[in-house]
Amino acid sequence: MKFLTLIVAIMLISGCAVASLAGTVVSTTVKVVEVPFKIVGSVIDDNDEEENEKEDDN
Repeated sequence: MKFLTLIVAIMLISGCAVASLAGTVVSTTVKVVEVPFKIVGSVIDDNDEEENEKEDDN
């Protein structure tokens, strides 16, 4: 009976570990995907600011 309880407990703990790992992988993947969009957005913002400064100077 103790063996069966131990096996069930290990299965539950490993299930939680798998769910936690999957959540971490998804979170990391989302952050990696966000980086190029942030870089492109900052480049576009910089270009817009430069154009606005040129227009203000003229």
